[in-house]
Amino acid sequence: MEKPLKVRLHIISPVHIGCDDVYEPTSFVIDEKKQKLIEFDSMEFIKFLSAEERQKFTAICMQDNIASIVSIYKFISGKQVKGREVEIAKELISHYKKVRDLPTYGKDSEKKIRQELNQFTISRTAYNPHNNLPYIPGSSLKGSLRTAYLSKLAREGKIKDCWNKYLQQNELNPDFKKYDFIGKKKVAKRLETDLLQGDFSTDPFRMVKVSDFLPVGDVKTKIVYAVNKKKKTSKFEARGPFQILETVKEGSVFEGIINIQQPEQKSGIQEPIQAKEFLKSINDFYIPAVNEENKITREINAGSVVVSRINEKFKGILEQTAFLLRIGRHSGAEAVTIEGNRYIKIMQGKGQPPKFFDHTTTIWLASETSKPNTNNGLSPFGWAVVEAVD
Repeated sequence: MEKPLKVRLHIISPVHIGCDDVYEPTSFVIDEKKQKLIEFDSMEFIKFLSAEERQKFTAICMQDNIASIVSIYKFISGKQVKGREVEIAKELISHYKKVRDLPTYGKDSEKKIRQELNQFTISRTAYNPHNNLPYIPGSSLKGSLRTAYLSKLAREGKIKDCWNKYLQQNELNPDFKKYDFIGKKKVAKRLETDLLQGDFSTDPFRMVKVSDFLPVGDVKTKIVYAVNKKKKTSKFEARGPFQILETVKEGSVFEGIINIQQPEQKSGIQEPIQAKEFLKSINDFYIPAVNEENKITREINAGSVVVSRINEKFKGILEQTAFLLRIGRHSGAEAVTIEGNRYIKIMQGKGQPPKFFDHTTTIWLASETSKPNTNNGLSPFGWAVVEAVD
């Protein structure tokens, strides 16, 4: 590529980029009237307390037990605070009140508090600590681009079930032994090296530079529940408890740079990445993926919201200057593994051995409630479109 490509990233469905950070109990309150989470500066909050209130709050914070967190919720919830406002799922208000009103004494109270607090952890999406605005790390975007390109190389090389060529004849027949072999021998990494004809310094993806993507305009986040649903209708629910995640809202736009550099002759890179093939590989990988997922969401009555949004805004340019991809948590194992070379472990019921497939059997969806009665209104995570703007 002769010059860096200026790109806009359009969020199509809720995106959560993990940053190992959560909303701390001493820094937020749920405002029932506004129906929003308000994050505030703890030091500013303390500054406006009366001497008596400050003494009481300090005493609560000094308590060395799990119940003190509930006491902090009780204390803060009755105060007027100002700060950054975040939209929340409708159930989060009642969920917050349930935790806030837990008894802090009595038999098994500590166990109950610990259990409820674990379920009330609110994970933050990646953000700039200087202004609290969300951003999309370049590393997250580059990982998605890399998976698409590797899948292109695997298809062209007709490479499927790559582990077979690393196994000796008649070795590791049981599926679980094969699965352990794939992990312990780092078969996925070995496949990448083979496909790219390079490792570390000679990896051609070293020449692909992706900047962090910064927000354009008024980018908003929303806190939602992530719920696990089976891809096929069943009388049994999918395994896995709900999660509470802050997500970048659909319609948000970010801007950044993708630069595909050409290596020097003595770099040792055997197959440099060509821009045209690279960009084409993105749609070749993710368009079939979104169409397949669309079939699944329609079958379980979750609708076609992602495909509808893509067609509404990008129909006609998706194969030209716009490219579909998937980023962030709950993108699904299919989006982060090389096509034709997946070996996914699916846990079964208690006491039953796991099974192994080339696809997942459940899908994580964004929800307004922790236990939705219907799949209508649920949305897949992580879909986005990158659009070249010059």
